[in-house]
Amino acid sequence: MQASDYLRMKFQSERQLAVYGQQGVISTWRAIKEIGTDIYAGVERVSWYSSCVIPGYRDVCQELIAEEKRMHRSVLSLYRYRNVISHMFRLYFETIIDDSKNGNPSGRVRSVNAKITKVADHVMTGRAMRLAIALSLANALAASELVTRVVIERLSRRVPVIVLAFQLIGTDQKCALAARRLKQLDPEYYQALYQAEIEMLYYFIEPVLAGLIKHYQMHFLNDFQGFHNYIKEVLHV
Repeated sequence: MQASDYLRMKFQSERQLAVYGQQGVISTWRAIKEIGTDIYAGVERVSWYSSCVIPGYRDVCQELIAEEKRMHRSVLSLYRYRNVISHMFRLYFETIIDDSKNGNPSGRVRSVNAKITKVADHVMTGRAMRLAIALSLANALAASELVTRVVIERLSRRVPVIVLAFQLIGTDQKCALAARRLKQLDPEYYQALYQAEIEMLYYFIEPVLAGLIKHYQMHFLNDFQGFHNYIKEVLHV
């Protein structure tokens, strides 16, 4: 079962997800700590809604309402895409795989691993080939143990019914703040997720993808081949 399947389960059956959490995916104390941060985030978001009754802060209120709508659309998108986690990774790779941005004016993919792309070196590539590369890398990451573990850790939290509302609101708050961080970190990728109506789900893979984005921007700009090798070495995909 892949990360996207667990994400769907969150919205289908809290009871089913609890079973996976009880199988030792996360420790009890870590779960308790994370539940606390969810509740705190929920209280924080509720307090922000006070801006709706303050004339000078109507823009804040409108932003919060817009985020709630986007969260709803993102949840619906769980069922629009067969593997939403893979699709999110794919969209990121598509934004950086453009030949002109990766020091490849001849339009060739150089020394790309044939195991991942199933194509030979120095083959002329177009839109279809770039999509194949992005999809292969995305599927490998989405199926990896690391990504699955990260998603489960952010989902497998149990709380008493009396505080469930605050936890749910807290999850919305964390998703919204993660989307805001992504917008600052990589506006182009954020826009790609926004158009796909899944930017609020970025929170669930942020621990993995945020590091990759920063590493690419700092060390591999205009060098997709180097970035590809880095992902293979560090994430073992």
